[in-house]
Amino acid sequence: MKIQFLQEELFKLNISSNIKTSDELYIEISTGDVTGIISSLTTKFKLSFIAEFCRQENGFIINILLSNRSKGYYVIAYYKTLENLISLQEIIFQAHLFEREISDLYGLKIMKGKDVRNIVKHEVWQNNVYPLRKSFKFGLKIEETNETPKYEFKKTSGEGGYQIAVGPVHAGIMEPGHFRFSVIGEEIENLEIRLMYKHKGIEKMCENVDANKLNLLFERVAGESSVAYGEAYALLVEKLIDYDVSTDIKYLRVVFLELERIYNYLEDISGICVDIGFSYPAKKYSYLSELVHQLCERLTGSRFLRNTIVPCGINKDYDKQNSMDIISTLDKIKIRFDEITSTTLNSVAFLDRVENTGMVKNSKAKRLCLTGIVGRASGVIYDVRTNFGYEMYKSLKPSVNYDVTGGIFARYKLKISEINDAILFINQAINSIKVDFKKSKPDIKLTPNLERFVSVETVKGELTIYGHTGENNKFDRIYFKTPSFTNWNGLTFAILNEVVPDFPVCNKSFNMSYCENDR
Repeated sequence: MKIQFLQEELFKLNISSNIKTSDELYIEISTGDVTGIISSLTTKFKLSFIAEFCRQENGFIINILLSNRSKGYYVIAYYKTLENLISLQEIIFQAHLFEREISDLYGLKIMKGKDVRNIVKHEVWQNNVYPLRKSFKFGLKIEETNETPKYEFKKTSGEGGYQIAVGPVHAGIMEPGHFRFSVIGEEIENLEIRLMYKHKGIEKMCENVDANKLNLLFERVAGESSVAYGEAYALLVEKLIDYDVSTDIKYLRVVFLELERIYNYLEDISGICVDIGFSYPAKKYSYLSELVHQLCERLTGSRFLRNTIVPCGINKDYDKQNSMDIISTLDKIKIRFDEITSTTLNSVAFLDRVENTGMVKNSKAKRLCLTGIVGRASGVIYDVRTNFGYEMYKSLKPSVNYDVTGGIFARYKLKISEINDAILFINQAINSIKVDFKKSKPDIKLTPNLERFVSVETVKGELTIYGHTGENNKFDRIYFKTPSFTNWNGLTFAILNEVVPDFPVCNKSFNMSYCENDR
């Protein structure tokens, strides 16, 4: 249903709405109508839930973000409140994550919610401090006063049950996260994941940085997705100021976005091999990833392609020599890559560990709002590049890669497909670029009191950004709906009824980001 038709249907139901842009429809609702209208939007009109977040203005505004994936537009239902948050947990399973985050960061009370436990605030936090409120001054730190109530984990059920606590400190360089396994015999009965041990307050920082420097902060929300976050910021600013970059710049941005996809997925599938003890392909995949990182450094001076995609331009010089370097490097990688993947796909020992392990059914994936590879592996046919068609993806990627089996092997195969596609897209994009580039980073001047949404397909899934402009060329509110924030819960279901030794390979097949939650 097109956005104009939806507005007409809502009008028939006495629901007024406002189309602010060609892909954003806003609905103001009263607190008494919240659950009824959201239920109607998700069931009758088949809209997909993306996020729920808060903005402070004469009290608080709760925004419930939905989308029509097939037509590529957003629907924002919002209501005003002073202290209470109307729970959507009865109709949207993952709503508890967003409501608990709002409660911790703004101090609003969740009304009739099943799960109201702290999610950001850990036991060391001060009890009545809410860092995203305007009254909490930028630069202040949370004092470690141990005032927050103890977090309650789910108990084991039945006789012979026991719990295994892993983390938050791990025997490696990974970031902190706590995994609480409830086990009966050999099988895992329940897994609870607790994150946000290193919450950085990036959304608060975004309110205090000039728009011309904010791309640098966006790129550091999650290092492995630096290009995608930089792209999201560029799209957000360009949408706010109604600016359209040239077709050549759009193609070049695709090149950088897909290089990031390649090196990430090479490391992902390497990790899957590591966690089942298949060292030969693991080392080879990781070596190929290093070759891509070296290529990125030759192109931009950054192994992570940072400070390259900027609003209204490209911040690096680029010419035909760069294109030749990319094509030559990827051609060599592709030959080796095909050989190694063939080795794994023809290994009985490898297939025995991954084919029927870590399963997530389609119905569960939809209920959990899974996106990216972990969603598509379970038959969720959604890719932001295809459905929202930013940059040149509408022509480059007309269809979505997906599987229906929902296990580790499905995620492994899809990442291989995405690497092959990325190489294809890069070649097509390079062949479509007609000019050389001199780096260009124009000054940005934002108009106050505008709001917009954009989405990007990162290596983890759907990243959606909300921006509301303020005074002095800064944002009054930036909100990150990161893919890992909802996708982590998929892991807790994938591991059910598996044995504990299969957790590492299940985890690596998801490979979600800790720092995306710690934003």
